[in-house]
Amino acid sequence: MGRPFLPGSPGHLLYNFLLGTGLIVGAPAWIPWVLLSRKRRANLPDRVGLRGGPRRAPIDGRPTVWVHAVSVGETLAAVPLLRLLRLRVADARLLVSSVTLTGRETAVKSLSGIVDEGFYFPFDLPGLCGSFLDRVRPDVVVIVETEIWPNFIAACARRGVSVVIVNGRLSKRSFVGYMRFRWFFAPILRTLRTISAQTSEDAERFVALGAPRDIVTVGGNLKFDVSPPESGASPLSAMLLREKAAGAAWIVAGSTHDGEEAQLLRAFLTARERNPSIRLLLAPRHPERFDAVEALVLREGVSLVRRTSIPDTAGHLPGTVLLLDTVGELSGAYAAADLAFVGGSLVPKGGHNVLEPAWHGVPTIVGPHMDNFREIADAFLAGDALIRVAGEGELADRLTRFAADPRLFRETGLRAKELLETFRGASEASTDAVVSALPERGTRR
Repeated sequence: MGRPFLPGSPGHLLYNFLLGTGLIVGAPAWIPWVLLSRKRRANLPDRVGLRGGPRRAPIDGRPTVWVHAVSVGETLAAVPLLRLLRLRVADARLLVSSVTLTGRETAVKSLSGIVDEGFYFPFDLPGLCGSFLDRVRPDVVVIVETEIWPNFIAACARRGVSVVIVNGRLSKRSFVGYMRFRWFFAPILRTLRTISAQTSEDAERFVALGAPRDIVTVGGNLKFDVSPPESGASPLSAMLLREKAAGAAWIVAGSTHDGEEAQLLRAFLTARERNPSIRLLLAPRHPERFDAVEALVLREGVSLVRRTSIPDTAGHLPGTVLLLDTVGELSGAYAAADLAFVGGSLVPKGGHNVLEPAWHGVPTIVGPHMDNFREIADAFLAGDALIRVAGEGELADRLTRFAADPRLFRETGLRAKELLETFRGASEASTDAVVSALPERGTRR
């Protein structure tokens, strides 16, 4: 079977030698890169243990489960898992860590009352990972999707902490990259307790990369099990629904990236010539781009209003375009949409999750680049429950057809909602994997 990845093993020593060398040699580049970015500076003290961080675990016999979800998508996927863990192991101490600011904000909003504590994940540095683990004293660490941090996993192995990957996936591109260093990653995968992969294809890739076959299972995609808010439950949903009652038809473009907003705006303006009652909501993926997107729209002479400038009690939303410059309200916007576009797909970013609009039966358009959500996109396309366009020209054509008669697209949204119900159940499989990794009550450290 081969040696696992432990502190002091050849692979561990080589990794830290290369890591240390890279940090020293690259310091003139990465230090300004961090210091000049508010986003990267914001959680730096937390991730190096100088501020915040997890509280020291009490010795009270409660099992402790640390779930790591790097950003927004992984955090939302972890919600049904953590809810089930709360039910299945009611006295467990549940913790969730994040890397990004938006991931942490999402955890605060989505997991309040479910988890005991949240914090930022440490940088993968020797000593630092161990200090976090010694404070938390977890029985199990759960990694959502595929975050392989060698020093962290080695520190878990030294302390006898089981590490479980849930919702594991390896895209074709990632797999090819990992396989070049199979000699390094295989011992790390042998150190894990369980890998619950999204698909059989993902499972086979983990095995090919060196994971023992007996620890790899197919648990499905947790993102199919995320529960949305009810339509109209949020202030934003209520505002959009009031506009719909007055005759508006909303196109909600979520998680858009640089290069997409310009294409969307041109396609929207073409469609609006056919039907002036259609409105566009733009929700850029990254908050630091809000100002740039606003400037883009205004340069085109289109009236725009920002979500943060509208009180929740507003009776009317001015402007042709609404810029969603908040975090955590996109699902509520989808709930009131007549048509959705999911970003990261017109430009080669790998796409984003189409399930949020599907929950609400909203017909959804994506571009050609859906590599990161290939399984979901393929399933919905096969079920005629998703619309894919090749580029801006096809997008303009679809939006114009929508403007002419929004009812033409409703069946696509209804099929998406029905199809989504057939895929549920991954959270139960992932919860089983975590619970089985917990030590017996009498044997906890």
